[in-house]
Amino acid sequence: MNKIVNSSMMGVAKRIMMCRPTHFKVDYSINPWMDEKVQADFEKATKQWNTLKETIEKCGAEVVVMESEDARDYPDIVFCANAGILRGKKIYLSHFAFPERYGEHVFYKRFFDKLGYETSFNHKIIHEGAGDALWCGEGMNILVSGVGPRSDVQACEDIQLKMKLNEKDQFYVVAARLVDPRFYHVDTCFCPLDENLAMAYMPAFDSVSQNNIRNYTELLSVPEKDARRFVCNSVVIGKNVIVHHGSDTTFKLLEKHGYQVHPIDMSEFMKAGGSAKCCTLRLE
Repeated sequence: MNKIVNSSMMGVAKRIMMCRPTHFKVDYSINPWMDEKVQADFEKATKQWNTLKETIEKCGAEVVVMESEDARDYPDIVFCANAGILRGKKIYLSHFAFPERYGEHVFYKRFFDKLGYETSFNHKIIHEGAGDALWCGEGMNILVSGVGPRSDVQACEDIQLKMKLNEKDQFYVVAARLVDPRFYHVDTCFCPLDENLAMAYMPAFDSVSQNNIRNYTELLSVPEKDARRFVCNSVVIGKNVIVHHGSDTTFKLLEKHGYQVHPIDMSEFMKAGGSAKCCTLRLE
């Protein structure tokens, strides 16, 4: 475990949701990383999940766990970044692109209802939550929203309409078209580090989207070899970055910019196309 950098600053994640991997397995193939012949080791995956949880807590954030005993038919529910998009005490619940994950929103709604959130759900528009939409820019008021494999461009307008906290609340949704099937969600290739800086594998986006993103945040470009190890799928808590091990080039770049890297093993979850960020959802 690396040294923890003090995370008592404005804008730092304080509460993070995780969903226990009770039924996690590779039961189908809905992204280029999944292969039913390459099954995850459940015991190892559980240990990796626990290590992620413990590392988040050591970095200063509280973890709120959603239990999933009754979600037996949804092995991917562990990837709770896809639960929805949060702003204040509102959540725009996901409507999944594949039938294998359709029913997850029922469990997420129940969880967020108990926490006192106002929930929205649009069964006519495909969008996969904070896996495909990340806040960045000044005041964290820019929402980079994926368009392509898993989310429809129509969601951008719907999110803008339904997620305002009040009449004075202003934020902007920036559509970002994904063009590389390996990076099927925004959080596999883009990771805001703070209001002014993000790391990204920009070839995953089309040229227009690349230019649009650069209008709102400075970027640390990651090499393809690190992008394929899902280095952008990191959990950021202040100056602490929790990430799957092995992306040394990017780790050095992060350290140069004052970040403390906490490498952990997420290999079993990567068999299903996810890593550290996919297993979390920032609540506040």
